This record gives sequence, structure tokens and C-alpha cells, in this order.
Amino acid sequence: MERCKLLPMRHQRLSPPDDRNSLLHSSLPEPVHASRKARWFFNPVTGWFRRLERSANHFISRQIYPRITGLHRIYDTILRRRLTVAESEIGIRGLGSGFHGLRILLISDVHCGPFISLDVLADTFRRSMALKPDLILLAGDMATGRGEELSRCLPAFRELQAGLGIYAVLGNHDHYTGVPEQVCRNMEDAGIIMLQNRHTILQMGGDRLVLAGIDDLAFGRPDLNQALAGKPEHLPVVLVSHNPDVFFDAARSRVDLVLSGHTHGGQIRCPGLPVLVRMSRFRLDEGRYEAAGSELVVSRGLGAVGLPLRFACPPEVVLLILQPADG
Repeated sequence: MERCKLLPMRHQRLSPPDDRNSLLHSSLPEPVHASRKARWFFNPVTGWFRRLERSANHFISRQIYPRITGLHRIYDTILRRRLTVAESEIGIRGLGSGFHGLRILLISDVHCGPFISLDVLADTFRRSMALKPDLILLAGDMATGRGEELSRCLPAFRELQAGLGIYAVLGNHDHYTGVPEQVCRNMEDAGIIMLQNRHTILQMGGDRLVLAGIDDLAFGRPDLNQALAGKPEHLPVVLVSHNPDVFFDAARSRVDLVLSGHTHGGQIRCPGLPVLVRMSRFRLDEGRYEAAGSELVVSRGLGAVGLPLRFACPPEVVLLILQPADG
């Protein structure tokens, strides 16, 4: 099997905002075929490079950056000026008519911490609400390295509103805090439902849809079988997983759509070149992928880690509009 093809650089097709409070807009490309051929070098979980990078990042995020006053001003400016909404229609097999046109807002990798101020995060969420989502899904990494980072940002999360609810899963950085249970409690205090290795049934117009979520693939205790246990066999399934590398197992379990983040799309890139630091073993870097009749959407995410910068890879939220699949 061939490697995943390089996706076009989505930030090159931005539509300008109408005013300073609007979002830039882009369209997700059509899905490319995903290959399960894993990277043999720099394993993103156990490889020496990733372990070194993770340790350095963890130390700096917990011990150095919180002591630097005003660091958030750099990334606050990026969020104000470059936040993009990437849009796409997604076909789902067996989707009931009640869910036709359902608007899902995917937000990943917020990374509350020294890079983002509370005011700008709240404003970012308010701007995103102009997209009028029916359902909001948070694909993990709400915090960066400390539990109190998320606690101070809860007023911003309360800005999120959706008729079908707001759901979340944990990411690897939520586990780096050492208090993932507190992260879950904070989310629930903000009115957000945690989908840790479980599913729920959404209903609209007499039709039903399975929404499932799993814990972080690398540092949590993910259990896809438990998340899907007892679901009605005939209903379409949407799965939220912070790490996109669950995609092939999910496709084998007949999950129709997987929504992920984690990769940051590379965060700092050289235009026209592959991602410099890959976070997916299978090169699932950003955008849409397909395999075995299932589809994956990987968001570049909202925040940043390591450095309060993004280059050739602007922050994004993803707006997906569900439609019945052809045939």
C-alpha cells in the first residue's frame, strides 16, 4: 500500500473575513486514502526523539513559561488574526433524515496555559458560535501541563452553546497534568459531557445517531470495544478520539466517521513540504482520510505547544455538515 498523499496546503485558500470579528474560511480537500504502514523512524510515542521532545516540552511548559509575563500576547495576536474555520460536507451511510445538514463544530487542542489569555479564548469561542453549530465536539488537550490552566479558563468554555450538547474526550496533555479526573470534573462543571470510553445516542426528528468517545490512545486507557459496547447495530457511528491513529481499528469496527486533533498539522511548517514533526504513526497529519468505507477528519487545532507560534499552519476550528452518503 502507498503512503498517505500530501494534502494541499489548506491555508492557501482562505476567504477574507468581512470584519475584524469574523473568521477566515477554507474548505477541506476531498479525502485521501490512508495507509496503515507505520513510520519506522521516530515513533511518536516510544521513539527517543519524541520522548526527548516531550520531556523538554513538559518541563518548559510547567516550569519556565508560567514565569514569563505577557507571553500570551504573541499567540493572542495569532488567534485574533489567523483563526480559520475549515468547512466540509461529510457523507454518512444510513444517516437519518433528521440529521441531514447537522452542523458539527470540531475544536481540538485548545491548550489552555501561558500562551492564551482568558479574554482572547472567550472571544475565540464567541466568534465560533457565529457558525451556529448543532453539536460541539472537543477532541482533547484542553490543558497543556497543569490542572489550574484549565480551571482559570472555564468561563471561556461556558461560552460554547449547541442544541445537541457539547462533548469532549481527554488528550495526552490532559494526562500530562497528572490530574485527568480533575480535568473531567472541570469540563462537566462547564456543562460539557465527557465521553471517556463510552457512547451516547443523539436524536433528531425521530432519527438516531451514535456518538462515541475514547480516552487518549497513548497516555490514557482507551477502550474502543467498551465505547461501542451495546450500541444499536443499524445506527451510524461518529467517534471522537484525540489521537487519529485509532482510525484503522475504528474502521474495522464499522465506525463511519472519526474526529481527531493532536497533530497541530505540524504547527510550524515549510510551505509545500511535508510536516516536520509528525505526531501520527501513520502520517495522518491534517484534513480528511478514508479507509475501508470509513472517514477520518484531523484538525490542526486551536492552540500551540512548545512555542507560541504557528507558521504556514494557522489555528483552526472545523465545521462539518452531515449529509447522507451517495448510494
